[in-house]
Amino acid sequence: MSLRLFRGFEKSGAILLKAIACYLGLDENYFEDNIRNGNSILRAIHYPPITSEPKNAIRAEAHEDINLITLLVGASAEGLEVQKMDGSWLPINAPENHFVINVGDMLQRLTNNKLKSTTHRVVNPPREKWANPRFSIPFFLHPVSGMDLTCLPSCVSDSNPSQFEPITAGDYLDERLREIGLKK
Repeated sequence: MSLRLFRGFEKSGAILLKAIACYLGLDENYFEDNIRNGNSILRAIHYPPITSEPKNAIRAEAHEDINLITLLVGASAEGLEVQKMDGSWLPINAPENHFVINVGDMLQRLTNNKLKSTTHRVVNPPREKWANPRFSIPFFLHPVSGMDLTCLPSCVSDSNPSQFEPITAGDYLDERLREIGLKK
């Protein structure tokens, strides 16, 4: 994938984080130094055509992303679903030239659950579309490893005490990658 695409995602993510910083009552540049040369990942995901009866209806099990935010350009086929607050699933089909934005676990920690990490999954298409592959290109915006993910003071109160222990983004990433078996 091209560096230009990566930089475009990085720039768009930085603009979104400026808006999030303002929403949280922070200086709009709060995230700027923490995401410059961060650990962001641009990933191409290919879901091959379904050639025989699948064991279940899920292509990617329900999960949350580890990072601050995820930016996803519309995928080549439907299947992405986001879990609503009541536990039901909402299909997400982004129109052309639109982003789908997910809050990740790091932003949830930082905001002491004020912004919740987005639980999402990818389901199989209807039988008549099994022959079609699905492609998606998510950009996982990660901060630098040294970013402090201690809950923001503005997100902690007597009625909502800190839900998380202080940790750096790098240590949290290592912890989560070990939990899900991607790092030993």
